[in-house]
Amino acid sequence: YGARCLNEGGIQAIPKLTFPGGMIAGCGAGFLNVPKIKGSHTAMKTGMLAGEAAAEATLASGESVGAEIVKYESDVKSSWVWEELSRVRNFKPAWHAGMIPGMAYGSASLMLTRGKEPWTFWWDKKDSEYTKPASQCKKIEYPKPDGVYTFEILENLIRSGVNHEHDQPAHLKVKEDKAGVPLEESLPTYDGPEGRFCPAKVYEYVQAEDGGMRLQINAQNCVHCKCCSIKTPQEYIKWTVPEGSGGPQYAAM
Repeated sequence: YGARCLNEGGIQAIPKLTFPGGMIAGCGAGFLNVPKIKGSHTAMKTGMLAGEAAAEATLASGESVGAEIVKYESDVKSSWVWEELSRVRNFKPAWHAGMIPGMAYGSASLMLTRGKEPWTFWWDKKDSEYTKPASQCKKIEYPKPDGVYTFEILENLIRSGVNHEHDQPAHLKVKEDKAGVPLEESLPTYDGPEGRFCPAKVYEYVQAEDGGMRLQINAQNCVHCKCCSIKTPQEYIKWTVPEGSGGPQYAAM
């Protein structure tokens, strides 16, 4: 049992790849071929390019601590990675017109034009801003787990091997400037979507001592899917790296 968010934004959503003292490669930047749902090859290639750029900068100057190695980004854009992602850049954005139009356009783009359209569809909002208010949605009543094909979340978590040391600081934090979002926006407007999209029951709205509600974060359950840092209203969760090897332990991978 496990979960992982996919970076479906394509090259339109890839950020600036360098900053003083670092570079962004692989899934961290969003180098995913969306129609193939594959990104391991692009992650490895961009990692190689990052390593090569860092080595060249170090050998050239003898000192690269804190330097911004801008050559890495130009190397990525001149590699087969950028070419491959450019061919599929319009596949996911086309789905905003609906599933059938999206599939039709995507098929034509992949098989006929092969990504050579003279236009590019762009994103106009963050992922979290596409969430509809609860008042515009029909509540889904899920059947109880039958213990054969469907199971309780906590029972599934055992299969993920998830483990975080109980005395470590929580790696999931509410951003200080967004402290009011959970109770002022997420719960009243969106009915607390983090309590439903989280695959590990990390987020729960429970009764507070004063009779109101409060957000409870069960960080020890986290399977590191990263959905909360992307999809919560105003992206109010700050996802930080847990101590040691904390997280899911996928023994078969």
